[in-house]
Amino acid sequence: AFCWRRGCPAALWQGQFSAAACFAAQAGGPVDGPASGSSGGPAGSTSGGSASGPASGRGPAGTSEGENSGEMKRGSDNVQFTYRSAAFTCLVSGGCLAYYEYLRKRKEAESRAITKHERIGTPKLGGPFELLDRKGKPVTDRDFLGQYLLIYFGFSFCPDICPQEMEKQTRVVELIEEALGPVVTPVFISVDPARDNPAQVDDYCKEFHPRIAGLTGTPEQVKRVSRAYRVYFNEGVRNSDQDYLIDHSIIHYFVGKNGKFIDFFGKNMTAQEMADKMKVVINEDLMKAKARKQRRGVESADPDEDG
Repeated sequence: AFCWRRGCPAALWQGQFSAAACFAAQAGGPVDGPASGSSGGPAGSTSGGSASGPASGRGPAGTSEGENSGEMKRGSDNVQFTYRSAAFTCLVSGGCLAYYEYLRKRKEAESRAITKHERIGTPKLGGPFELLDRKGKPVTDRDFLGQYLLIYFGFSFCPDICPQEMEKQTRVVELIEEALGPVVTPVFISVDPARDNPAQVDDYCKEFHPRIAGLTGTPEQVKRVSRAYRVYFNEGVRNSDQDYLIDHSIIHYFVGKNGKFIDFFGKNMTAQEMADKMKVVINEDLMKAKARKQRRGVESADPDEDG
């Protein structure tokens, strides 16, 4: 075996070598080996030098230059590995902390939103409107006071969604009527005033329920009531003046007898679920009305106060 220096003839004994012997060999001088009788090393000389050296086989500092260099190299690798590990650990820890903070803030935001909703109450939807009924006569929101309303926005030329939702609306009204009587008026408001004139709306509503209040109006009237209920609708590409579809919200709106918005129901809610929710509200209103009658000592209450 030879020194780690390339071309150095200094021999290694017992895995060690003398730094002095290494330098001497590089300079062309004698290479000192271990004392005679030392186990594991040659008894003769190398490169023309004598083979006498310190009994310990180590250099003056007790550690060879090759060992120092190897230890420094390994130490450098360890330091680099430690830095990389520390950096990776910090990165992962920082990411975990950031994600935890994000979840905490989101939970707080949701909690604040729930609290705010509980304090404010129902969304501010609905309001006054002026439209045309199925006979072409002007109607306003005040014409429906004293009635519960289930309002759906759509258009009569809708190929599939609107018919399904209108059938659902009809079923909801029937379920409530079976339990509480005809206390809910179904309402259809067209978002397609260009094609849905009063006669067209009248024919369309007859296909579903005899008590449906079909309403349409001028483009401005339709836009106004749609904005009041936050209804989205957008006309698609026209193939002709009478051939186009309209993308719109698929929502039913439950309005109280006082004309104020109560709740809304999305496409995924079934007719039974809608009817059950509405019956809870209606029954509560009936109990309140009965309590008012008892306090006043009269047989009937003002219908405008109910709901």
